[in-house]
Amino acid sequence: MFTHLKRRLGVLAAVAVLGALVPVMSSSPVSAAPATTAVTALTLSDGASFKACPTSAAVPSAGFTDTTDTAVDCLKYYGITSGTTDTTFDPTGSVTRWQMALFITRTLDKANTVLPTGADQGFTDISGKAADIQLAINQLRQMEITIGKTLTPLTYAPDQYVTREEMALFLQRLLKAVPAGPGGNVELVSANGTATEIKSVDTDHNFTDLNSVSLMEMQSAIINLWNLGVTEVATATLYEPSVNISRLNMAQMMARALDHTNARPAGLSIVANPYVSASTNLTISVTHRTADFLPVAGSLVDTFRYLQTSTFGSSQFSSDGSCAQVVVTEVSSTLCYIDTAEKVTDAYGNITPFISATISGSVWEYYVWTAAAGTTYDNDVHGTGTVTMTVRG
Repeated sequence: MFTHLKRRLGVLAAVAVLGALVPVMSSSPVSAAPATTAVTALTLSDGASFKACPTSAAVPSAGFTDTTDTAVDCLKYYGITSGTTDTTFDPTGSVTRWQMALFITRTLDKANTVLPTGADQGFTDISGKAADIQLAINQLRQMEITIGKTLTPLTYAPDQYVTREEMALFLQRLLKAVPAGPGGNVELVSANGTATEIKSVDTDHNFTDLNSVSLMEMQSAIINLWNLGVTEVATATLYEPSVNISRLNMAQMMARALDHTNARPAGLSIVANPYVSASTNLTISVTHRTADFLPVAGSLVDTFRYLQTSTFGSSQFSSDGSCAQVVVTEVSSTLCYIDTAEKVTDAYGNITPFISATISGSVWEYYVWTAAAGTTYDNDVHGTGTVTMTVRG
């Protein structure tokens, strides 16, 4: 893999328009190419290191009465879905292609991607749809996430349902159109260049039914998303390419795709990569976003941590709000003080992920805060704006 973030984790999933290729290319039926051999009991290679909706961010419940799935909560949090009504999501329902266009463009927006104008692309079957739907469909064609269901005449088939193979193709192209976020898996676009994109080059998978897909590109997309941890079926042997994707499975795949992007919670956020035991090093990511999930660049970020203990008198802070038995992290210089040597959020609102050592059986509390240079931490003053994360060994 191209980055240092490749790992073996069992997690995460993945719409295409028939013929949704770059216009100068053509697609071949899957039967025209050698079949890919699935091997069971494999684990994915290139899952994202961090979550777009981490537990530490306390993403609220979507409030739907017909599902409590956290992937649905995640999409509602980012404004990607609002449900079929104020109180229902209809998790077992199918997804129409016009709905998918809205889901994708909203995801692109939250992944800090500039959307094109949405100028009329010549579709002959979308004029009866609302203006925002027409805009989204035209934007997808401008970004080559689709070129249409048919080319002569040019149609999008907005009311047809999205199949699982189409879902994979839509998400593969979406991920290639956005910049990678912290811990997102990237590979070289081409062997002769330096540009990268979100994808996996591994070809392992557990599926036994991929010879039934309509296009070779769809098969490749399914395998790619499985290795990225995006498919909601990680260990099962059936992907069911021709089945209409359910709204729940759509949400699960889109939430997992978000993990690879720059979509991160509002405000300061701290999250660790998944781990089995805290006896090994953790990788920690800190991000900063506005209330609308836009990047906050140039923030001076200080981090410190506290080892929970039964020792009498040990505490995080003194009665006057100053730091007590906390210690600096590996990327901080002066304890509980913002200096010019602090990590600074980049143009995407992220600091470079860092390694932090822990001990098996220990419980650490991590704290992250931001302020102007020269500010000393006072828990009475800065506590409400400080974000914490607990790591248990």
